[in-house]
Amino acid sequence: MHSTIRIPVGAAYGADEALPDMPQALTVADAIYHTVHGYPGGVVALAARMGVSPNTLTHKANPNNATHHLHPAELVAMQQLSGNAAVLHAMAAALGYTCTPAVADQSGGDPVDAFMHQAAAQGKYVAAVADAMLVPAPSRNEVNRVARMAEDLIDATTSLLAVLRGRMRKAPGGVA
Repeated sequence: MHSTIRIPVGAAYGADEALPDMPQALTVADAIYHTVHGYPGGVVALAARMGVSPNTLTHKANPNNATHHLHPAELVAMQQLSGNAAVLHAMAAALGYTCTPAVADQSGGDPVDAFMHQAAAQGKYVAAVADAMLVPAPSRNEVNRVARMAEDLIDATTSLLAVLRGRMRKAPGGVA
């Protein structure tokens, strides 16, 4: 059985504590800069893993440099190697989209367990929305909490659907 584990942003906070303020969406150029310069060991370490010159990577990550740019394959490699998908999220935000992690294969998952996780996520989402609606003007933290609970609910619902699809009986002729 495969499972997907996602640790929510506010996992270290108690039930009555608001989530910390999250940074506003970065521009793509800023996301690239922060991914490169925020990597443990800095530009030199990330450049070595990517197989490029640290000097070149520094120029490509500079938002004020109009002559050097990262190739799409380099952007993907940079995000995979750093474990930081900020560039992907910045691109999606610039186009009016959001990104959610793909769900691992759940075909061998327990449908009852998947349903219980989805129901729990639904409850947490409803509680977060209710808390935000009880005040005249919710804070950014309260709205961020609702957003995180919505993402968790989407993940849990997608996992439940994957489990059910994996257990679906074959149609006549062997096609699912």
